[in-house]
Amino acid sequence: MRITLDSTILVRAFDASSESARPLLQIVLAESHELVLSNEILAETSRVLRYPRLRKRHGMSDAAIYEYTMLLSSAATMVRLDPVLVVPIRDANDIVVMQTALVGGADVLCTTDQDFYEPPAREFLHAAGIDVCTDAELHRTLRTGFYRPS
Repeated sequence: MRITLDSTILVRAFDASSESARPLLQIVLAESHELVLSNEILAETSRVLRYPRLRKRHGMSDAAIYEYTMLLSSAATMVRLDPVLVVPIRDANDIVVMQTALVGGADVLCTTDQDFYEPPAREFLHAAGIDVCTDAELHRTLRTGFYRPS
């Protein structure tokens, strides 16, 4: 299965105490799934991990954040975004996530961002054959070995 994780999920997966994001990332990387990312998603992940409030929580250095993003880059299928590809979502960061999933041929876009679950984004992704789910939902589904698109 081809899976795009948004930066929110990747940021939460950086924290070892995460109950669903870290185990989900581990399953995606360890099993026969394909992680589909873009440089834009990794840049956003790296930027957010450097926020003072997050750095205080995770306590990791710039070097650790760099290693994490390089691990993701080397483990993922990296796609180049198409700047003329128009997608129906308002936030620029969300546009990047949606384009990554589309260009990368993802089966699933994993996010907790509510904008992806509402029209017109959800219908657009559904028409493209991309399911949208949270990290908890996808983790539970992959752990049981049964995936059923919504």
